Amino acid sequence: MPLPALTERDRRTIRFAAIGLGLYLAVFGGWQTFGFLGRRHVEYRKLQHEAAQLRTQYELYGSRVTRLERLMETFQMDPARLAKNTLVAKAAAALQQSAASGGLQLGPIRESLNRGSERELGTFQLEAMGQVPALMAFLHRLRGLGFPLVIDTLQVSSDPARPGMIKVSLGLILLDYEQWDKKEVPDA
Repeated sequence: MPLPALTERDRRTIRFAAIGLGLYLAVFGGWQTFGFLGRRHVEYRKLQHEAAQLRTQYELYGSRVTRLERLMETFQMDPARLAKNTLVAKAAAALQQSAASGGLQLGPIRESLNRGSERELGTFQLEAMGQVPALMAFLHRLRGLGFPLVIDTLQVSSDPARPGMIKVSLGLILLDYEQWDKKEVPDA
């Protein structure tokens, strides 16, 4: 059966209906596409933010590594090479060698283990005699011995029997570098 011929009015109605249906589908499909693209954009921004945070953390750790390497180089200390059980004896030997190479006459070194603080491995009490430049050089070299040493007490007196010579009584603390990482350091 053949289709009846369409009048001009019917053709115009079909055109308007096709245009309306096309606009409806375009708007509805555009809305769906816009929502999909919006979600993808939010996910992309979230990934960018996470990448920026990771980059910041990486740079922070990089600067920490650089600072630690600089400190290790300045103090000539490598914590990985320090054996805790022989650290006190090695530090005492380094003190004697540094004093002798600087021209100080070093008396006996009294070592005592841990004074009750868990952040110390031990303490040293030593007496030395020499000229002021030798003493100052010795005190300056303490930081480069390769051990975490802190000056606790320092007493300087002159020796009337020997002009130009001074006596030094020095108290040093050998820090336990492992304990300092585990404890929180209060803000100063």
